[in-house]
Amino acid sequence: MKTVLISGINGFLGSNLAKVLETEYAIVGTEYSLDNLFRLAGKNYSVFEADHDSITKIFKAFKIDVIIHTATLYGRDNEITSDLVKANSLSPLTLLEVGIKNKVPLFINTDTVLDKFTSAYSLTKSHFRDWLQFYSEQIKVVNLQLEHFYGPGCPETNFITRMIKLLKSNVSHIDLTTGEQKRDFVYYSDVVTAFLSVMNNIKDFNKSFSQFEVCTGNLISIKELLTFIKVNLNSNTELRFGAIEYRKNELKNEKKCNKGLYKLGWTPRVEIYDGLLATIKET
Repeated sequence: MKTVLISGINGFLGSNLAKVLETEYAIVGTEYSLDNLFRLAGKNYSVFEADHDSITKIFKAFKIDVIIHTATLYGRDNEITSDLVKANSLSPLTLLEVGIKNKVPLFINTDTVLDKFTSAYSLTKSHFRDWLQFYSEQIKVVNLQLEHFYGPGCPETNFITRMIKLLKSNVSHIDLTTGEQKRDFVYYSDVVTAFLSVMNNIKDFNKSFSQFEVCTGNLISIKELLTFIKVNLNSNTELRFGAIEYRKNELKNEKKCNKGLYKLGWTPRVEIYDGLLATIKET
């Protein structure tokens, strides 16, 4: 049985990937803290701290066939920029370097579609993407640029989860932009199957660096999205559209969806309104 190493294995995406992959792979993971691995309850995965010494120990103990990097820091809890650089650039760079040293054949990176100057988060993610391209002659790299993903169990840092909780609690109001910007939201199970499609087709990749967008191709405005959630929750909260300005470099409409991933046999299966209703029910 081959072995996959998942960084951020206790995160929402990492844990869901592990639970799907465990039938075909031995699972090893890293986390910044091992104190509360609540998403891995009942699982016997080998989990290590995400520091250089522990990562080195992993490769001495296991033959890693695939690295999937999902760990990330969004900067939504007032973290300083240097924390974001460490989490989103330096820490995965260590994982990449050790993987190359130990001749791991494949590194799958979880990236964002955001413009690099949208936020400190997107800038640090773009820096690591540059390192992946730099090292791609030494290890096969697949960079998956995720659109906004969501679903039951997503943390409160997730936009949709946060909005559902606020609307459920009937806060008096939520200050928002005009909400005219359109986004492509992808249900979490479709994101997981996108990773599986890459892993199942890796022999067909000729390039040392391949990049795909994980997207549905269907856009919805933030205003329409939040209005749908509010109506289905029968919430009394006032949605104050236009109360705040857009972020610098905020895209009014997402760029056209690159459907290269579809050629691998991947198809998103959960339509946005069905996904929202399922998330509302479980949040």
